[in-house]
Amino acid sequence: MSLTVSAHSYGRDAERALIEAIDRLKTESGRPDPLAPVTVIVPTSLAGYHIRRLLGRRPGGVVNVQVKPLRALLELIGSASLANSGRRPMPEALRAETIREVARAGPPAFGDVPIDGPLLQHLVQRFDEFDELDRSQLDVIAAQSGLPAYLAGLYDAFLERTRDFYTNRDLANSATQALGRELVVLRDIGSVVVYLPGQLNPSQQEFLKELAVQTRVEMLIGLTGDRETVDEHSLAAWNHDAVSEPGEVPSAQRIVQSPDAEEEVRSAIREIAASLIAAEPTPLHRTAILYRQNVPYHRVCAEQLDAAGITWNGRNAQTLGQSIAGRTLSGLIGLMSEPTLSWANDVAPWLAAAPVRDLNGELAPVARWNQLARRANLHRHPQDWQVRLSRYRATCEVDLERLRRVGDETKPGRLPWVEAEIRELEDLSDFAAQLARFAVETPERASWSTYASRVQGQLQLLLGNRSGFAVQMSDEDDVELARWDDVQQLLTELSWLDDLEEATPDRFASAARRGLQRPTGHHRRFGDGVYVGPLSSAVGLQWDVVYILGAAEKSLPQPRSDDPLLSERLRVSAALPVAADQLRRERADYLIALHSADRRVLSYPRADMRAQQATLPGRWLLESATELNAGERIYASKIDRAPSRVVSAIPSFEGALLGSETPADLHEFDLRRIRLAPQPLNHYLAREIQSLGRGLIQRRERWRPLLTRWDGLIAEGAAAAVSVPHSPGALQDWATCPYRYFLGRVLRIEERDDARDELQISALDKGSLMHDILDQFFRQTESHPSPGERWPRSERQRLETIAIEMLDEARQRGLTGHDLLWRRDRQEILNDLETLLARDDEHRAREHTRQVASELVFGRLPDSQAEVELVLAEGGSLQLRGMIDRVDQSTTDDRFIVIDYKTGREFPTASDLRQDPLVGGRVLQLPVYALAARQVYDLDPTATVSSAYWFITNRAGFKYNRVDWDEEHTQQFEQAVNLIARNIRVGRFPANPGADDHRERTSNCRFCSFDPVCPVDRSARWKQNRQDPRLADYMAFSGEASEETDGA
Repeated sequence: MSLTVSAHSYGRDAERALIEAIDRLKTESGRPDPLAPVTVIVPTSLAGYHIRRLLGRRPGGVVNVQVKPLRALLELIGSASLANSGRRPMPEALRAETIREVARAGPPAFGDVPIDGPLLQHLVQRFDEFDELDRSQLDVIAAQSGLPAYLAGLYDAFLERTRDFYTNRDLANSATQALGRELVVLRDIGSVVVYLPGQLNPSQQEFLKELAVQTRVEMLIGLTGDRETVDEHSLAAWNHDAVSEPGEVPSAQRIVQSPDAEEEVRSAIREIAASLIAAEPTPLHRTAILYRQNVPYHRVCAEQLDAAGITWNGRNAQTLGQSIAGRTLSGLIGLMSEPTLSWANDVAPWLAAAPVRDLNGELAPVARWNQLARRANLHRHPQDWQVRLSRYRATCEVDLERLRRVGDETKPGRLPWVEAEIRELEDLSDFAAQLARFAVETPERASWSTYASRVQGQLQLLLGNRSGFAVQMSDEDDVELARWDDVQQLLTELSWLDDLEEATPDRFASAARRGLQRPTGHHRRFGDGVYVGPLSSAVGLQWDVVYILGAAEKSLPQPRSDDPLLSERLRVSAALPVAADQLRRERADYLIALHSADRRVLSYPRADMRAQQATLPGRWLLESATELNAGERIYASKIDRAPSRVVSAIPSFEGALLGSETPADLHEFDLRRIRLAPQPLNHYLAREIQSLGRGLIQRRERWRPLLTRWDGLIAEGAAAAVSVPHSPGALQDWATCPYRYFLGRVLRIEERDDARDELQISALDKGSLMHDILDQFFRQTESHPSPGERWPRSERQRLETIAIEMLDEARQRGLTGHDLLWRRDRQEILNDLETLLARDDEHRAREHTRQVASELVFGRLPDSQAEVELVLAEGGSLQLRGMIDRVDQSTTDDRFIVIDYKTGREFPTASDLRQDPLVGGRVLQLPVYALAARQVYDLDPTATVSSAYWFITNRAGFKYNRVDWDEEHTQQFEQAVNLIARNIRVGRFPANPGADDHRERTSNCRFCSFDPVCPVDRSARWKQNRQDPRLADYMAFSGEASEETDGA
């Protein structure tokens, strides 16, 4: 028998040589023998599919030709003897975990770095390389000092631990030895063609040489055209003389420069779409998109081709861990291995991505549960979840009781929301308890099968069994069902590791996460649509057109990287691949890809949007650019000045949209049509797509000089809003920013804050606590001191007792933050309350008053003392509601003082109130409370009523800022309320962002809940809208008209 070696250019030349070789091998003594067996050894499985189709297209076809990768032939010949000796293939999980064990058992060469993650991956890669070495090469490494000798020792220990399993080299050696025996299988194999072999290891080369002793073997070596860099090394591996005419280095016929990777992919899709309607169309299965960098091109290609409705095949963009079952498994192993967890970050994402079942087997309202969990602050260890849910429920119940009694001035829609919150907390509590038990009851050490069984059981509780999961998936989601099977298989493989030492939750989770990184097979059948894959997959394949993406500097080729464990010199001595070999392999992949099609398009992005930096073209792309430029060299720094016949530059997405006659998808088609329309509003899309039509109208209307419905003008008015009771806060909202009033009071939109582990108690909670403490103290006081009389010591102690009890309760509800800071804040609150009683003694002596009410409720609310209304000048009345913190009555005359406690900074100041008691409408509590006191106590019109803000903290200096509501101030208040009611009734709700005081946000937006939903150009629009004559009264009322005059 014989071994014949020949060299041919990749692509069509190699295909012709293959057909000729098969014909020769099917000829015996000059006579064709169509039934003569021939086996073609292909470089990849994909190449095998392509060769079968190539041979099938021949006139008359071909019979008795097997096509298989070398690995399959080795298993066919050599695996039986290995199995007879008790050896079997090594599972991937077992290999990695055994390497981890022998590394942990050896000396600590890596210090405190855990044998996991990147380090374990690096050890696995080195051991993969060691598998291809013979004993003499391993001895070269072992003879070194330091890390090389350490690695060699670990590898020997690994071989000892895994002697019942075989490596690729063992398989090749077994197959080589089997060839020396009479094998029936050799008659079925027949003659052999080795088609475009890649870099074969010594044991594989030895097998092929021995095979040539048994049968006729023809080896067809591929040539790239780059003789010095690639081809001479390929030929030297088989002692083949260099060919006299190796062929030319292929180049691209077109180069495209795009703004970013996404536009680069869309550009290729536009050309593919155009080729389908060309005079000589290119079928999809004769087109390929190739890339060097898996990220981001693989995902972007899949997404963009799906969006375009173009069929494609290739490796799935999704890993096993990105499937529904995979994400759920990832979440579960996180629960069992992480000491602290945030529900929002570590649980909610995977719950929301799966059809999770509740404890009754029904689909769970996961989105709603995740909202509840965030507000309950399910953070830290799962064993704390029930405590936090109970605290949140208690908070909601307290909130509900308060809302039923007095409502909420700032959030009118809160009452029904809190009621729903309490109802849904029970189901969430049961579900969270199930997850918490799974997490907390995970043993610290156990067998691999124990962990796998626990996770498998929990997975079925959440997703159901296979049939139940299949029911939840639509007919189009057969892929997800297959991934469910893959996840179950992964857990089964992990349960096979019981021969290793017992696992810990972290170790089990690490092994499971590695398994979840597996690719999930091939998307569609090979040849079904456009092929999408890496450059390295092009060997042995052939298309009409190929698009090579990402040909940028540091991407194609990639920068050289050194091995931190084995030096280059040692690698050369041990015959291990070096950095130059890596570059040579990458160069070969690139040139093979160019050979794989008659028409070749190269492209690169001008910017890497993920790294936020500009990119330059790679040097291999510049080779093609120079070729297109008639040999005149093109430099990377001057690529932007290259002629358009050399580089086609896409300026932007809009430029590509308008410059291409063929859109990438239907969305681009619609965008192009409406962008080129003289009157976009008259375009049929604006009529067919209501949201688009409204958007175009909005864009036009918002820039008109007068207020429109897009700026807060409600043509039908909002008379119904005036008919409901208003709190001072509601009136202040309209006066400060009418649009805030519209969103919160008319549309009843509200922000739902997520709870967080704050370092200290919030200002809002602190203020509520002090109000509640004082209310309980004053309500339980049997006899309030008279003017000039001091609070007795017993009452001061009673206040302290009430405060301590309520502060401790707040701590139990989780409102107080870190204990260290809480001790300080707690003492500060106690000091403020103690000081308040002393200041109250002074206040009563100065004003000659005594307290007659605490938290006086008025308006249409439970526990209300009376309804309060203000008669409007244009007819009707405005109902008012609210709660007054404190009412004092003079002991010497009919004077009343209404007090509103404040626990924050001093606003408004006494100076503000002297200049304008309403402060431009932003302070309306005092006049509303004064009016309420008059009507609740049925005071004579001549009676004097004052109201005051009392800042009851030492930080605010216990400032007491009072306003006497004489006839002038009362008339000013009534005019303000009439103005507010009139504008609400006619529907004027412009967005007033307030003053721009060179901060990040304007004054009215700084603490507004609706800031995220307002337009970013709100200040520019307000400068325009404020000129509308219909807002003249509002401008004068708010004080902004005078500011404009002063500015002028």
